[in-house]
Amino acid sequence: MKGPVKAIILAVAMFVLIGAAFWGGMWYQNSKAPTGPGGLMMNSTDSGGRTFQGGPMAGLTEEEQAELESMSEGERQQWLQDQMPAGAGQGGPVRGGNLEGEVVEVADDSITVKLDSGSQTFYTDEDTVVAYAEGAGALAPGSAVMVFAGSSSDGVATATLLVVK
Repeated sequence: MKGPVKAIILAVAMFVLIGAAFWGGMWYQNSKAPTGPGGLMMNSTDSGGRTFQGGPMAGLTEEEQAELESMSEGERQQWLQDQMPAGAGQGGPVRGGNLEGEVVEVADDSITVKLDSGSQTFYTDEDTVVAYAEGAGALAPGSAVMVFAGSSSDGVATATLLVVK
Protein backbone atom coordinates (compact mmCIF):
# COMPACT_ATOMS: atom_id res chain seq x y z
CA MET A 1 0.00 0.00 0.00
CA LYS A 2 1.08 3.49 -0.72
CA GLY A 3 1.29 6.33 1.80
CA PRO A 4 -2.16 8.05 1.51
CA VAL A 5 -4.16 4.79 1.54
CA LYS A 6 -2.21 3.49 4.51
CA ALA A 7 -2.78 6.76 6.42
CA ILE A 8 -6.54 6.65 5.75
CA ILE A 9 -6.83 3.03 6.92
CA LEU A 10 -4.80 3.83 10.04
CA ALA A 11 -6.98 6.91 10.81
CA VAL A 12 -10.21 4.90 10.42
CA ALA A 13 -8.86 2.11 12.64
CA MET A 14 -7.86 4.61 15.34
CA PHE A 15 -11.30 6.28 15.16
CA VAL A 16 -13.03 2.89 15.60
CA LEU A 17 -10.79 1.94 18.54
CA ILE A 18 -11.32 5.28 20.30
CA GLY A 19 -15.09 5.03 19.77
CA ALA A 20 -15.18 1.47 21.12
CA ALA A 21 -13.14 2.47 24.19
CA PHE A 22 -15.46 5.41 24.86
CA TRP A 23 -18.61 3.29 24.48
CA GLY A 24 -17.14 0.59 26.73
CA GLY A 25 -16.30 3.13 29.43
CA MET A 26 -19.79 4.62 29.31
CA TRP A 27 -21.38 1.18 29.48
CA TYR A 28 -19.22 0.22 32.47
CA GLN A 29 -19.97 3.47 34.33
CA ASN A 30 -23.73 3.10 33.78
CA SER A 31 -23.65 -0.49 35.01
CA LYS A 32 -22.07 0.62 38.32
CA ALA A 33 -24.13 3.75 39.10
CA PRO A 34 -27.60 3.10 40.56
CA THR A 35 -29.96 5.66 39.07
CA GLY A 36 -33.64 6.25 38.84
CA PRO A 37 -35.76 7.21 35.85
CA GLY A 38 -33.92 9.37 33.36
CA GLY A 39 -30.59 8.75 35.10
CA LEU A 40 -31.50 10.89 38.13
CA MET A 41 -30.45 9.55 41.52
CA MET A 42 -33.51 9.31 43.74
CA ASN A 43 -34.87 7.65 46.86
CA SER A 44 -37.34 5.35 45.19
CA THR A 45 -38.01 1.76 44.31
CA ASP A 46 -38.56 0.81 40.69
CA SER A 47 -40.76 -1.98 39.33
CA GLY A 48 -37.81 -4.40 39.63
CA GLY A 49 -37.55 -3.80 43.38
CA ARG A 50 -34.28 -1.86 43.19
CA THR A 51 -33.93 1.08 45.60
CA PHE A 52 -32.22 4.27 44.49
CA GLN A 53 -30.84 6.57 47.17
CA GLY A 54 -29.21 9.96 47.33
CA GLY A 55 -28.54 12.59 44.74
CA PRO A 56 -30.32 15.85 44.05
CA MET A 57 -33.75 14.25 43.75
CA ALA A 58 -33.72 12.40 47.09
CA GLY A 59 -36.93 12.88 49.04
CA LEU A 60 -39.32 13.69 46.19
CA THR A 61 -42.92 12.56 46.62
CA GLU A 62 -44.29 9.77 44.43
CA GLU A 63 -46.29 12.36 42.47
CA GLU A 64 -43.17 14.44 41.80
CA GLN A 65 -41.23 11.32 40.79
CA ALA A 66 -44.03 10.31 38.41
CA GLU A 67 -43.94 13.79 36.87
CA LEU A 68 -40.18 13.47 36.32
CA GLU A 69 -40.60 10.00 34.80
CA SER A 70 -43.10 11.34 32.26
CA MET A 71 -40.71 14.08 31.08
CA SER A 72 -38.46 13.75 28.07
CA GLU A 73 -34.69 13.71 28.61
CA GLY A 74 -34.47 17.37 27.60
CA GLU A 75 -37.31 18.40 29.91
CA ARG A 76 -35.67 16.56 32.84
CA GLN A 77 -32.34 18.25 32.17
CA GLN A 78 -34.03 21.66 32.04
CA TRP A 79 -36.00 20.94 35.22
CA LEU A 80 -32.82 19.86 37.02
CA GLN A 81 -30.96 22.97 35.87
CA ASP A 82 -33.87 25.12 37.02
CA GLN A 83 -33.86 23.45 40.46
CA MET A 84 -30.09 23.48 40.94
CA PRO A 85 -28.90 26.97 40.00
CA ALA A 86 -25.29 27.63 39.13
CA GLY A 87 -23.32 27.81 42.34
CA ALA A 88 -25.68 25.52 44.29
CA GLY A 89 -23.95 24.36 47.41
CA GLN A 90 -21.26 27.01 47.09
CA GLY A 91 -22.29 29.52 49.66
CA GLY A 92 -25.13 31.41 51.18
CA PRO A 93 -28.46 32.23 49.65
CA VAL A 94 -27.54 35.71 48.45
CA ARG A 95 -25.11 34.20 45.92
CA GLY A 96 -27.48 31.30 45.21
CA GLY A 97 -26.89 27.96 46.79
CA ASN A 98 -28.43 25.84 49.48
CA LEU A 99 -28.82 25.87 53.22
CA GLU A 100 -30.67 24.08 55.97
CA GLY A 101 -32.66 25.49 58.84
CA GLU A 102 -35.94 25.57 60.72
CA VAL A 103 -39.02 27.25 59.27
CA VAL A 104 -40.04 30.34 61.23
CA GLU A 105 -42.86 31.58 59.00
CA VAL A 106 -44.68 30.47 55.86
CA ALA A 107 -46.54 33.07 53.77
CA ASP A 108 -48.20 32.92 50.35
CA ASP A 109 -45.15 34.26 48.55
CA SER A 110 -42.26 33.65 50.97
CA ILE A 111 -40.77 31.43 53.64
CA THR A 112 -38.54 32.55 56.51
CA VAL A 113 -35.91 30.11 57.75
CA LYS A 114 -33.99 30.34 61.05
CA LEU A 115 -30.26 29.93 60.56
CA ASP A 116 -27.32 29.83 62.98
CA SER A 117 -26.65 33.49 62.22
CA GLY A 118 -30.22 34.85 62.27
CA SER A 119 -32.90 34.22 59.67
CA GLN A 120 -33.35 34.50 55.93
CA THR A 121 -36.53 35.13 53.94
CA PHE A 122 -36.82 33.38 50.58
CA TYR A 123 -39.42 34.37 48.06
CA THR A 124 -41.49 31.63 46.45
CA ASP A 125 -43.47 31.59 43.23
CA GLU A 126 -45.34 29.16 40.98
CA ASP A 127 -42.00 27.68 39.85
CA THR A 128 -40.86 26.81 43.39
CA VAL A 129 -40.94 23.02 43.89
CA VAL A 130 -41.75 21.73 47.37
CA ALA A 131 -40.53 18.17 48.00
CA TYR A 132 -41.03 16.06 51.11
CA ALA A 133 -38.56 13.57 52.57
CA GLU A 134 -40.05 10.26 53.58
CA GLY A 135 -42.02 10.71 56.81
CA ALA A 136 -41.88 14.52 56.70
CA GLY A 137 -44.87 16.53 57.82
CA ALA A 138 -46.41 19.56 56.16
CA LEU A 139 -44.42 22.70 55.44
CA ALA A 140 -45.14 24.73 58.57
CA PRO A 141 -43.32 26.69 61.29
CA GLY A 142 -40.96 24.34 63.12
CA SER A 143 -40.32 22.12 60.06
CA ALA A 144 -36.72 21.34 59.15
CA VAL A 145 -36.03 22.33 55.53
CA MET A 146 -33.30 22.47 52.95
CA VAL A 147 -33.62 25.44 50.62
CA PHE A 148 -32.08 25.68 47.15
CA ALA A 149 -32.13 29.31 46.09
CA GLY A 150 -31.02 31.56 43.29
CA SER A 151 -30.63 35.30 43.51
CA SER A 152 -31.42 38.11 41.15
CA SER A 153 -29.15 41.04 40.42
CA ASP A 154 -30.74 42.97 43.29
CA GLY A 155 -29.80 40.21 45.78
CA VAL A 156 -33.33 38.91 46.39
CA ALA A 157 -33.18 35.20 47.20
CA THR A 158 -35.86 33.14 45.44
CA ALA A 159 -36.36 29.50 46.44
CA THR A 160 -36.31 27.12 43.50
CA LEU A 161 -36.59 23.94 45.61
CA LEU A 162 -37.73 23.45 49.22
CA VAL A 163 -37.15 20.02 50.73
CA VAL A 164 -39.13 19.42 53.92
CA LYS A 165 -37.22 16.96 56.11
